Amino acid sequence: MKKPSRRTIAILVTGAVVAAVAFWPREKPQKVYVASVERLPELKAVVNGSGEIRTEDSVDIQAEIAGVIVELPVREGDRVKKDQVLLKIDPFQTEAEVLSARSSLSALEAEAAGQAFQIATSEANAAREEYLKKAGEVELRQAQVNLSRAQMEFNRNQQLHESKVISPDQLEVSETSLKVNQAQVDAALARIEQLEASIKAAKSNIEYARKLRDSFLQRVEGARSSLRRSEDLLGKTTIRSPLDGVVVKRNVEAGERAVPGILSNPQATLMTIADLSVIEAELKIDETDIINVKIADLGKVVVDALPEAPLAGRVIEIGNSPILTLGQGGSGGQEGKDFKVVLRIDHPPDSLRPGMSCEADITTAVRKNPLVIPIQALTLREVPVDREGRYLAPKTEEKPIGPGAASAESSAELRKEMQGVFIAGKDGRARFRPVKTGITGESDIEALEGLELGEEVIIGPLKALRGLKDGDRIEVDRSRPYRRVLGKRAKDAAEKSEEEGEKR
Repeated sequence: MKKPSRRTIAILVTGAVVAAVAFWPREKPQKVYVASVERLPELKAVVNGSGEIRTEDSVDIQAEIAGVIVELPVREGDRVKKDQVLLKIDPFQTEAEVLSARSSLSALEAEAAGQAFQIATSEANAAREEYLKKAGEVELRQAQVNLSRAQMEFNRNQQLHESKVISPDQLEVSETSLKVNQAQVDAALARIEQLEASIKAAKSNIEYARKLRDSFLQRVEGARSSLRRSEDLLGKTTIRSPLDGVVVKRNVEAGERAVPGILSNPQATLMTIADLSVIEAELKIDETDIINVKIADLGKVVVDALPEAPLAGRVIEIGNSPILTLGQGGSGGQEGKDFKVVLRIDHPPDSLRPGMSCEADITTAVRKNPLVIPIQALTLREVPVDREGRYLAPKTEEKPIGPGAASAESSAELRKEMQGVFIAGKDGRARFRPVKTGITGESDIEALEGLELGEEVIIGPLKALRGLKDGDRIEVDRSRPYRRVLGKRAKDAAEKSEEEGEKR
């Protein structure tokens, strides 16, 4: 049998290859939407939060004493000045307590004054006794001198009597004089002892009177404290405004009973005074956004009750600790997810009221003439990288593009999750491209590296974008051109509409 020639074999092989290519099942392209890489005049990074309107100064007025409200001259919505009378509580009982305290104080002050007089009298008596003692001591010394002379006179007369010079009568006279002088000395000594005893008793009386006086003075101070307390309570029957402001809430009427309480007890709050000249929006900002917010950042507040009149403001306070909320399922655990941010509103309208719900957009950064892509184009993929962590682009691309991109000349053994987009290639396939991003706007994100002006990035459908792989065949659906979303609410509505369309 004759062998086929080489030319015949080549023709048969070529025909087989053509037939295989012609009849091989082709990959079905995925229908995608695209948007062009554009340059905007300005891009703003905006952080959104919700909360409520509040005033900088707001005071809940509460009573410190119980009683019936007898006067209530202000109504809800009235403007009040500092120290203006807001209400009066029946003062009958407190006035009686003040009168009783004053009477007790007067009685104690009189007793303290009596003790002071007693001390002065005792001190005068003691001084007189001291004087008499000193006079007695002088008399004693004189009597002792007279006694010494009389003794000498008696001794001399006794010798003269023994010598028969004087008569016995003369000796008897000198002896009598000696006895009289001795009696005078004894009397002076007794007098001094009596005065010393009197002085000692007077000093004891003085000490006792002083202790009584100190006791009465202490009781006087206690009575004065009671009087001050009673007068303070009497003063609290008239409640005055602590600041200039507006009565934003009044919970009682004249004739009702004021109940003392604490701030956590709403029944104890009689009314609320707020300074409406300084209005703020207290917002809850997600923990992923709070790091971008700074003091003095500008914001725009939209009040639910005034949606057509957005209000300008600026950040004046940023919370350092998360707002604690109850855990899921009503458990007792606490989970912090949001942080408090306060915006002070410029030129608040008179119609604004504390407690109104609001939303705010805070501008955290601004870029001029940035290169941007839609936020929904950004995705994460696990891609091959070299040992330095640079992306290894597929060999199908003529040159690698993107931050840290490298040529895929060698087989990639390492993989890494990387941020990027899918480019709609001219060959009808999706090509992954790493992208370095900057600030994020409402619907766009700044592309710093990895993209060029005019390139088309895949932005949806969401289901297709999630499962898209590098090199997948695609078919661009240009019946739905990309339109930039100008607000978070509109963006959320568009995404929801797209998801519902995919489900259908």
